[in-house]
Amino acid sequence: MSRRFLGIAEAAEYLDMSQRWMYRESQRYGIPRYYFGGLLKFKVEDLDQWTRQQKVS
Repeated sequence: MSRRFLGIAEAAEYLDMSQRWMYRESQRYGIPRYYFGGLLKFKVEDLDQWTRQQKVS
C-alpha cells in the first residue's frame, strides 16, 4: 500500500492535468485530497483508484 503524498504540481503531472484544474476540480470530481499545513496533497493510491472509476465503456 502506497502512503506517498504528492503536492499539487506532482499530482497534476501524474494525471496529465493542469495545476489549475487540480485546484478547481478536485473537489467537484471527488478526488480525495488532504491538507497539511495549508498545503493541498494527494495520495498516489487515491489518485489511482479515482482514475479507475473514471473509465468509460
